[in-house]
Amino acid sequence: MADLEANYEVVVVGAGNAGLAAAISAAENGAKVAMLEKAPKDLRGGNTYFTTDYRFGWNSLDEDIIPLIPNISADAIAQMRETVKPYTPEQFYDDAMRISGGRSDPELLHTMVSEALPAMKWLRAMGHEWYEDYKSPGKSMVADLNGGGARLSDRGFDIAAARGVDIRYQNVAMELLRGARGNVVGVKVLTPQGFVRLNAKAVILACGGFEANPAMRATYLGAGWDTVKIRGVPFNTGDGLRMAWDIGAQSYGQLSGCHASAQDINRPPYSVRIQPTWEYNRYSYPWCIMVNNNCERFIDEGSDLRPYTYAKIGRAMLSQPQGVAFQIMDNKIAPLLHRYVNPTGAKADTLEKLAQMLGLDPVALVRTVQEYNQAVQPGDFNHRILDGKRTQGLRVNKSNWSQLIDTPPYHGYGVCCGITFTFGGLRINTEAEVLSTWEAAIPGLYACGEIVGGLFYDNYPGGSGLTQGAVFGRKAGRNAARLVRG
Repeated sequence: MADLEANYEVVVVGAGNAGLAAAISAAENGAKVAMLEKAPKDLRGGNTYFTTDYRFGWNSLDEDIIPLIPNISADAIAQMRETVKPYTPEQFYDDAMRISGGRSDPELLHTMVSEALPAMKWLRAMGHEWYEDYKSPGKSMVADLNGGGARLSDRGFDIAAARGVDIRYQNVAMELLRGARGNVVGVKVLTPQGFVRLNAKAVILACGGFEANPAMRATYLGAGWDTVKIRGVPFNTGDGLRMAWDIGAQSYGQLSGCHASAQDINRPPYSVRIQPTWEYNRYSYPWCIMVNNNCERFIDEGSDLRPYTYAKIGRAMLSQPQGVAFQIMDNKIAPLLHRYVNPTGAKADTLEKLAQMLGLDPVALVRTVQEYNQAVQPGDFNHRILDGKRTQGLRVNKSNWSQLIDTPPYHGYGVCCGITFTFGGLRINTEAEVLSTWEAAIPGLYACGEIVGGLFYDNYPGGSGLTQGAVFGRKAGRNAARLVRG
C-alpha cells in the first residue's frame, strides 16, 4: 500500500505530561500541531495518569503559592503563614544535585529549577488547580495538584483539543524523516490503516524511556531487569530513542539507571488507566525494617525522607535473592500504612508465627529483630521529620525512625521492584533541541520528558519528573513554533 500523507507544522510524539505541554505550547504560539498517542483513546496519557504532583521551588506564599489554589480559605492561609517555610529554587537545585551524587547536568538542572514555578503558573492559567497540603511527611511543596496526574491528563487533552491540536490515537512513530540538509521534516507513522507520512517542520519527541521494553532493560540496566514489573504503562518501549539514535542523536545520562520503587509482590505486570494500581505502592518502608529471604536487613530504611529514597529502593531489593524482600513492622506502624490495600503478607501475634506465614525461617527472623531492637537508641519518634532516632552497632544501621518492634500483632508484607521510568536518554540543550554525536543541534528535532537524559542518576527527588516534562515540554513547543515561523 502506498504511504498516505498529512501535513502539519509541528508533530509531537507522545501524549503524556511532557507531550501535552509541548503540543499546547506549540499551538498557543501559532503552529498547526499533531500529537501522536501510541495507545488507543481509552488508555491514553502515558505514565502521567499514575503520578501525583510537581516539585517546584518558591519564595513567597502570597505571590507563588496562593495564586495556584482557587478558593483557599482565610483560615488555611493563616495556618500556612504560621507553619510553612519557603522551599526555594536553590534548595530544589541542591536536593536534586545531592541525591544524584553531583552528576546532574548543571545547565539542564538550573533550567528545570528556575523555570519550574513559571511553568506551574502557566498550567494554572490554563485551568489546572492546586490545593493546600502542608502536613504530609517529607513534603517539600505546600500545595498538591488537585486530582493528581489523572485530572492533569484529562484536562490537558481537553485543552489541547480546544487549541486545535490534532490528537491521533493508535499512531506508532516508526521513523524520523529528514530533508536534504539533514533537518527533520516529519515522521513515518504506523496507523491501524497502514503507514502514513506526517510532514512537519519540527518534531518533538515526548514518548518516554524504555522501561516497558524487557530487551532494552536487560541490555542497559543489567541482569534481572528484564523480569521486573512496570509501575506505568506498557507503551514506553524506547521507540523515540531508537529513531533519534538512528539519525545520530547523542545518548546521554545514566542509561543503566532508573526510577524503581517498592511494590506489592503480586502487583500486575503493568498499569493502564482503566485499571488503576495505586494500591500496590508499598512506601511505608522508612518506618519498618526490610529483610530478604534469608531474614537479613540489606539497606538503611531511614536514610532520608521518603521522596528522596523511594526511587532507588527498588534496585536494592532486586539485588536480593529472588529479587524480593519483606517489610517487617509491629502494630505501632499500622496507622502509617498508607494505601496498603489488600497487601500480600500476613499478621500474627508472634514473630515466629509471622515468619512461618511468610515462608521465612522463624529463628533467623527473630534473631534479626532482636539484634535490631538491641541497637535502637533513645529518642522521640516523629515520622514527619528526620528525627535522628537511629540504631548503633549493626552491620547496616538505620539512621532515622528506629522504633522497637515489640507490639503485636506483627505485620509482614512481600515487596518487589517496580520500574517507573528510565534515567538515560537523549542529550538536549537548554532550548530542548536534541544534540547530535557531533555536538550540533539536529535541526527540527526537540525532546522533553522522560526521553531526556542527564538530570537524574541512581535516584531523584519525588515530583521532579513531571516538572522536567512541563518545563522542557513548554520550551520545546514554543521553540518549535518559532522555528516554523522563521
